[in-house]
Amino acid sequence: MKKTRLATCLANILDHFDTSLYGFLVPILAPLFFPKNDQIIILLQGYGIMIVGFITRPLGAWYFSKKADAKGPHQVLTTTVLGMTMTTLCFTLLCPYESWGVGSAAGLCFLRGMQNFFGAGETSIAGLYILENSEPSQQHPLTSIYLSSTMIGILLACFVSSILFYSDMPQMYWKWPFYGSIFTGFAGWWLRRQNSLKTFHKKTFNKKSDWKTIIKLIPITGFSYMLYSIPFVFFNSFASLVTNIEMKDLMTSNTALMMVDLGLLALFGHILRNVSAQRILQFILILSMVIIPFLFLVMPQMNLMVSMFIRLIFIILGVAFCIPLHRWYMEKIPEQNRYSTTAIGYAIGSEIFGRSFPAVGLALWHMTQQVVMPGIYIVFLGILAFLSISSLPKQLKVRYK
Repeated sequence: MKKTRLATCLANILDHFDTSLYGFLVPILAPLFFPKNDQIIILLQGYGIMIVGFITRPLGAWYFSKKADAKGPHQVLTTTVLGMTMTTLCFTLLCPYESWGVGSAAGLCFLRGMQNFFGAGETSIAGLYILENSEPSQQHPLTSIYLSSTMIGILLACFVSSILFYSDMPQMYWKWPFYGSIFTGFAGWWLRRQNSLKTFHKKTFNKKSDWKTIIKLIPITGFSYMLYSIPFVFFNSFASLVTNIEMKDLMTSNTALMMVDLGLLALFGHILRNVSAQRILQFILILSMVIIPFLFLVMPQMNLMVSMFIRLIFIILGVAFCIPLHRWYMEKIPEQNRYSTTAIGYAIGSEIFGRSFPAVGLALWHMTQQVVMPGIYIVFLGILAFLSISSLPKQLKVRYK
């Protein structure tokens, strides 16, 4: 069991390196793949490509989670990591707008769609997979380890992206990180192939997905994803527009804050191990709705140090919300359709509210010229998430020692 969990986490590191590259490289890729236009419009187009995930990610979640419920998750996870490797590598075949015209943006859109299709089977399934056959007191620490592996992969992608931002001609070298996917992706696939599912004894079922619960999961998972996308993706573009802080400095601080995030994941996993998952989630939602609008109001006056402090607050909120979420799934969702229910709910929520937030947040600010508008949008989603968390009954009675 330990070897299987270790392989899952190692493969998860490699997988998130591949899938995180696009988000960090949007400021470089958008001017290459879209017609020359206003800087904000170009960024909106670059982040807007992620909208294709509204279709492909739920489809991927439905397809792979159904297979996981029926046949077990290991075979599915081996397939998803290979699929993401191939689609990430195909980014290197694309040519800029000057060569392909609208075909360059179409190719970018197609590959992001396929990456989301395979990625939907990875993100939700793997997080629950490592919690199987574990005691409730161990589930927060195990979730911390899994989320740490996710952050290591994102950190590697951020580090490589930062090197490009500091180069003299980043537009000439943007393909090199994607070439690295052939090594990282196939390494993750090989690790999973070496570990069978013999140590896990999951009863397999083939029942319909619980769409009532899926609908309630959408704002919860969207809020969780949004908290992480704000400090590491959205903040870079937004702060460079409303302050005098340079993009390269923001990317460098990104790497430092991700290392802090790793430490917080390990710390919070042990601190929260015996605390009710639902109580943590409700408390973080209330705290977020109170302080986030204020954080957006002070952004135009911030310097680099203040920006790091504000992003650190978002990171603390994100870590404290993400860690108990997987145990909450285990308590609230029946085993017979847990993979399909959580995967579909996460896929739809992360796309509608999470991945779309950089584009939505920038659009709200651009239309209103009010820096607090993205914060108000977050509060609205937080209210929906709080109501959803409070309305789901417990399926399992858990004793916290």
